[in-house]
Amino acid sequence: MTEPFTDMETAKTYIESYAGDVQDFELPISDSINDPLGLTMALLLDTMLKKGWEPDGFEQQEGYRVYKYKISE
Repeated sequence: MTEPFTDMETAKTYIESYAGDVQDFELPISDSINDPLGLTMALLLDTMLKKGWEPDGFEQQEGYRVYKYKISE
């Protein structure tokens, strides 16, 4: 796993360039860019949907969350 992302553009580039299996993909996002309304994750979700992925939960860690995804049904 990479270090938690602290800016949206770097996270988006990471998502777009990922070529592996979605089950192995983890997206660590720093709490510093996770806003209460969820706008950051909504904008990143658009990138996920273009890949044919949908959210599959997250794990809260100290200072960040690790988001997981699966193939859209």
